[in-house]
Amino acid sequence: MQARSKRILDLTGSELARITPGDMKRAILASEGRTIMAEVVATAPSLVDGISNVEIAASMGADIVLLNMLDILNPKVEGVPSHIDNLSKLSMFVLRYIGNNLEPSEGLGANLGWRLTETTVSRSIELGSRLIAVTGNPGAGVTWNKIEWGVELCHRVVGSRAIILGGKMHGGGVKEDPIYDLKKIETVLSAGADGIIVPAPYTSKGSHPSVVRLVHKLVERYDALLVCAIGTSQEGSFHSVVRSIALHSKACGCDIHHIGDSGYRMGIALPGNIWALSLAIRGIRHTLRRVSQSHMR
Repeated sequence: MQARSKRILDLTGSELARITPGDMKRAILASEGRTIMAEVVATAPSLVDGISNVEIAASMGADIVLLNMLDILNPKVEGVPSHIDNLSKLSMFVLRYIGNNLEPSEGLGANLGWRLTETTVSRSIELGSRLIAVTGNPGAGVTWNKIEWGVELCHRVVGSRAIILGGKMHGGGVKEDPIYDLKKIETVLSAGADGIIVPAPYTSKGSHPSVVRLVHKLVERYDALLVCAIGTSQEGSFHSVVRSIALHSKACGCDIHHIGDSGYRMGIALPGNIWALSLAIRGIRHTLRRVSQSHMR
């Protein structure tokens, strides 16, 4: 009889920093919609002096920290001590699961270090990334076809060494490429995605719970993860807005609740909203366990 997978809720920080991608995916699925991924812009100044935004996200309840705009060819995360010079060390520094975005695009502002190529994918893994999100920032012109291409490349290069996510956190300025196109989403799953990213309910035009639920049903057939993203600056809204989005996402079948990087400025969500998200989807007991455990456990 196969042993039951350990839930992400029960993992210590030390376990999160070391867990394999395969076990992490199983831990997320076993937690029934109670995993939080906070996005942090690697180049943004720290919100508070003397501490990095990555540490703030971890302290508010994030299980996963997703680095946006990380120049993978010249990696540096603002506010992190200089000797923490790769993502493996960063995982141990904050005791969290660390991943990064890569853009399958040559669009506006696409730095070579965060553009998705075979080189940047390989380099991400060498630096210790255990999750690669194939997605695009606003104005990057990322389409589902480009995401499919990016996921296929990642799957070929990475194999099982990282969780591969593909999708959209918002329209990205591409009106002719519908966000919730199930046929195109299925091509991304077929290309090897471990999970699909779509805007959370009520965060993007047309993001009604009914369409998010249809994506979940499709994702379930592939034994994949559904990531519901708050990526339209509502991570800087009222706690009540974040709580409502979180509960609707959970009801739609969300496995990972993503909260974006736009608070007072681009860099990190309002810290209190990461906390509010955690309280909404898993309550005070699991939230306090995540943020309060000793580094010696």
